[in-house]
Amino acid sequence: MDDTSWITETLDLVATGALRTIALAATSVIVSVACGVLLGVLLCLPNGRWSTPARGILTAYLQVFRGLPVLVTLFIVFFVSPSLGVQLASFPAAVVGLSLWGSANVMEVVRGAVRSIPTAQSEAASALGFGWTSVMRWVVLPQAIKRMLPPVVNLIVDLIQATTLASLIGVVEVLQRSRQAVEYYQLSEGDGHATPIFAAVLLLFFLICYPLTLLAKRIERRITTPGRPPSSSLPAAEPAPASTVHADPANR
Repeated sequence: MDDTSWITETLDLVATGALRTIALAATSVIVSVACGVLLGVLLCLPNGRWSTPARGILTAYLQVFRGLPVLVTLFIVFFVSPSLGVQLASFPAAVVGLSLWGSANVMEVVRGAVRSIPTAQSEAASALGFGWTSVMRWVVLPQAIKRMLPPVVNLIVDLIQATTLASLIGVVEVLQRSRQAVEYYQLSEGDGHATPIFAAVLLLFFLICYPLTLLAKRIERRITTPGRPPSSSLPAAEPAPASTVHADPANR
């Protein structure tokens, strides 16, 4: 019988990394969604309520961090921040880097969802005396939220998967712990047990991300599929009278 004592030791080791990954993912998702929604709404302010320099800063923030790869953003935050007088440990630097990328992408989703609402609705609400804030709160955002939910959920999945990159700046998360376990067993026993260990990591991310993917598809299907009453509730069409169908126009 093969010795399976390594399984318990590996589970204890990898479990600490899994908790670290969950904490990193949860913090980054909360910050990204909160900041992205707020900045996205601000980006949709009309010109009269928002100065041109401020709008330019928000637009630059959006374009820069959407265009940069996540890994480059993590490196910039972790390695460049000390030269700016800001000392960040690996975990908070990972949260900042992931949140910069995530919030920029959420901003774009919010802006697209808000601008997809027909302007006639906003104009009609304004004609009734609603201010911009009331129009956004009661007319635009309730409709925009339904449209932005599927892409935001997909972005959350991407953000969770991107937490594995945090190991490159020193965050000891689940992937880093798994690599350490494989290297340890490879050196001590000659067999790193890489297949079962990394299969467990794959299963962890699958159990987290796959339900979210299904949720995004379900929300999108409910939004894009127009509702229709069941066939039993539709009134049956009455056949036209025979006299109407076969009437001769010459006899009218």
